[in-house]
Amino acid sequence: MKSSQSYILCLSIATAIGAAIYVNSLSFFTKDEPILLNSIIQEIPELNPVKDEVDVSIKNILIYPNQYDKNSIYIDVEILSINGGNGEVQISLLNDKRLVASNPIKVLSNEKHYFQSFMIGGEVDYEKNFEIGISALSGETNISNNKHIFKSSVKIEKPKIAILSGKLNFNTPHIINNLNADYDHFYPSPIDGNLDITDFWFTNYDIILLDNFPSKPVSDKWLKLFLKKIISENSSLVMNSRSDQDAKVLKDFFPIFNIKYDEGINLNDFNNFSRNQNGSFKSSFIAINDIFNISKNYISELNEIIDWILLDTDIQYSFHIANKYSKLNKPIFIYGYSNVVDSEVKNLQAEVLMNDELISTIKLLLNPISGYYFSQFEPDALGSYVFNIQDNKKLIDTINVNIYD
Repeated sequence: MKSSQSYILCLSIATAIGAAIYVNSLSFFTKDEPILLNSIIQEIPELNPVKDEVDVSIKNILIYPNQYDKNSIYIDVEILSINGGNGEVQISLLNDKRLVASNPIKVLSNEKHYFQSFMIGGEVDYEKNFEIGISALSGETNISNNKHIFKSSVKIEKPKIAILSGKLNFNTPHIINNLNADYDHFYPSPIDGNLDITDFWFTNYDIILLDNFPSKPVSDKWLKLFLKKIISENSSLVMNSRSDQDAKVLKDFFPIFNIKYDEGINLNDFNNFSRNQNGSFKSSFIAINDIFNISKNYISELNEIIDWILLDTDIQYSFHIANKYSKLNKPIFIYGYSNVVDSEVKNLQAEVLMNDELISTIKLLLNPISGYYFSQFEPDALGSYVFNIQDNKKLIDTINVNIYD
């Protein structure tokens, strides 16, 4: 994946986080499942409740990207109720003191652990504080642990795209305004000999989109620099051209799209949205006359092309340590996920070694909502630990953790 979000954040105590535009809230842990979340979230010091007093608090928080949708993230909350609390409480999610989502949960006197998951997307200000709060139970007087404020290092990252327009027209704003991406727009003028797009040359892009560019032939020197940029930065290329464009202007670009040029070539005969792949390099040549009048269908197709470019074809798993610090007799939390959606449930486990000696084997459990695998291991001795993550005995990743007090 060219733009990835390989971050996870574990916090505790009441918290807050926010999002906007679209929000879904999910309660997906059953009574038989709490061990899954409880075994992968880092616990943090709790505020001590008054003895024998009803108390509900936020015990842990897990924040991580949504592998099924790059435009959203998850916030999972573990809630602890002690001393026989009973009744309904409201969990509220805020960003910059603005309500993002809320959901009620029923607290029972014979249940201690509860879990709430929020999936958020849209325009979220990650530079502002997030907050999660829980309303008080009937009879609860200690509400100091019902709220937590923090900032999240997990962010929704959009692909970076450069748009080079050779001839502005009604199509251009439809491309710019409807791309689900961060973009820079450049409008060089080959006719005037002005190809000064300095910022373009010194910025890395996931995708370069040539929007009716070039309108006149570029020099051999310019093309060589352009190809060098694409190769060195592992950028993919999309070219949008009107079907009545002079093919001679574009012929030097055709080999990039695996197109053979001859004098009788006619862009009207082209597939509107072509896809070409050579190793990890992907390109698409788009020949269409009137994007403006069929903009809805075109933009949908264009975004599908971009999603295809950003999608890795080989399934690979990577694993990480969720803890910021690892300490003796404190669980080491491990999580992992694939670079693309994998519908197959893997039989994953980790062999734990210390001084090259196998001391334990732990199973990684799948969260079916997020598609992440989680587990934990509690070290009981100082030293260096090695976790060999395996899929049916095949090594797929290795994690090293040093425990020193």
